[in-house]
Amino acid sequence: MSPDQQFGEYRGIKFTHEYNGGADSRSGIIHFPDDPRRHIVAAGGPSRWEEEARNLIDHYFREIDVEPDDDSEA
Repeated sequence: MSPDQQFGEYRGIKFTHEYNGGADSRSGIIHFPDDPRRHIVAAGGPSRWEEEARNLIDHYFREIDVEPDDDSEA
């Protein structure tokens, strides 16, 4: 584990991220229940990566909210 590795959680979805070596970026995993996703942010620090991760998590929940229930398709 890298000393720069950071952990967090937003709306019940966990994530981890760390500095990406000489690439001047941060890379991490957002642990979505159905499909964990790697997310990379060029430049910026941990707060920028986490802001973008929160936006992706919000988008994930918006998609769930607009999907029809099985009963409504009948």
